[in-house]
Amino acid sequence: MADHHRTKLQYVLTAAITLPALYLSFLIYQSGQFTIALILLCLTLLFNYVYLNSKAYTYRYLFPGLIGFGLFVIFPLIYTFVIGFTKYDANHLLSHQRVKSDFLTQNYIPEDAVSYRYVLYRQDGKPDSYRLWLESEDLPEGTTKTRFISEPFPLYPPGEIKLGSNDSSDPIPLVAAPEHPTGTPLQLADITRPKLYIPLKTHTFTTPDGPGLKLESLRSFTTLLPLWTELDEGQNEQLKNLQSGEIITANNEAGRYENEDGEQVGFGFRTWTGMDNYKRIVKDERVKGPFIKIFIWTIVFSAASVLLTFALGMVLAVLLEWESLKGRKIYRTLLILPYAVPAFLSILVFKGMFNQEAGAINEVLSSLFNIKPEWVTDPKFAKAMVLIVNVWLGYPYMMLISTGVLQSIPKQIYEASSIDGSNTIHDFFKLTLPLIITPLAPLLIASFAFNFNNFNLIFLLTQGGPKMVNSTGVAGETDILVTYTFNLAFMDSGNNYGLACAIATILFAIVGTLAWINLKMTNKNAALR
Repeated sequence: MADHHRTKLQYVLTAAITLPALYLSFLIYQSGQFTIALILLCLTLLFNYVYLNSKAYTYRYLFPGLIGFGLFVIFPLIYTFVIGFTKYDANHLLSHQRVKSDFLTQNYIPEDAVSYRYVLYRQDGKPDSYRLWLESEDLPEGTTKTRFISEPFPLYPPGEIKLGSNDSSDPIPLVAAPEHPTGTPLQLADITRPKLYIPLKTHTFTTPDGPGLKLESLRSFTTLLPLWTELDEGQNEQLKNLQSGEIITANNEAGRYENEDGEQVGFGFRTWTGMDNYKRIVKDERVKGPFIKIFIWTIVFSAASVLLTFALGMVLAVLLEWESLKGRKIYRTLLILPYAVPAFLSILVFKGMFNQEAGAINEVLSSLFNIKPEWVTDPKFAKAMVLIVNVWLGYPYMMLISTGVLQSIPKQIYEASSIDGSNTIHDFFKLTLPLIITPLAPLLIASFAFNFNNFNLIFLLTQGGPKMVNSTGVAGETDILVTYTFNLAFMDSGNNYGLACAIATILFAIVGTLAWINLKMTNKNAALR
């Protein structure tokens, strides 16, 4: 009986997840994202297989983690890698099909077009069924007005997703209408408040004479003819302007439509560029110059941060292991405090302290030495400030791991060394340092990789500034690769996502290599033990 109830509950819970997922797939498909809808549908089917099939029992505990890993790790990596081979920026946001569709949906009003005022009637007993009544207006004196009425058609406010709703692919025929039809006439407010004019605008109504009428404004319909038509001539995709006769051709390399003079017409579209973004990093001086400088500074910053924090943390750890030192626990507690404070708070506090005009640090330096370093505007002082703050944030971690390794070293080694007549300096460089550097090496490499991507420090402290001279305007003297990539993607006026993703791919390769080295060294240390 218990197994029976458990099975029923299993089916109920599975259905409670499956049904919303299927509905979400349908909504995504309705929005035009076929690939994403298909992926979600496949995941839903896989979910049902794993949790309803006894043969897949062992995967039930792994499935949520694997889905999360795929969505938040694998998918972003693949997406970033793919975008790096495309022209994707603020001027090339839309797909080729979307831009082409935008051209083909444009209309123009012919010179002899007639304007019609309209009344929308809701059919009694059918709240979602309407008929459109039209009457010509603004006609020359003595001209007889014409009236038309449509057959009933469905109309839903935006946001209401129903099968077959707002299907505007087929034109709705109009017939002559001597009188107003039956039904409830809607006032303008009844149309605008639920935004019925949005789906109404997508419908085309054809008169008995042939011309199609479309919504021109909130109050009138008129004849709207397609502005562009697609030409099937040759391999190049071409569109013809039916009003002016102009022909534009799709340039797939540049990602845009061009006229005969090579000028861009309309929006640009995303297109494959192969290795162009990577070539720009190497060949384009506007990108190459800042990239090389930032790459070198990123390595220097990461290495200096690891070296300085390790040196300070290790020295403090050695001093706090000195048994003759009184109050060691108090000192250790006080020195760990920077590690307990959230990093972003410490960074913002230091930003205020390093203020050139009213910061506490410059006030002290001015009083003692009559100097006021330009921490924000001078590249050298800005880099020094970044390193100082990072050392403050990082030394407690190095002190903790060094303390842990120091306490594992047998004291007999130092006793034997003292018998041989060695001193403290000799013991530190000949005994302590060689013994702790091997087990700490993987952690030092991990710290280097962390600082290689230390986005928060640079973004909160300097925003990458001061700006680099002769750069594209988004590169700063204290920028590291990750902040430079962020600036290219989101701060540059062109939002160059393609180039940013190419740099991000290089960054991933570097950090991935460091992680691989770290793993190898960790396994090596484990084998030695």
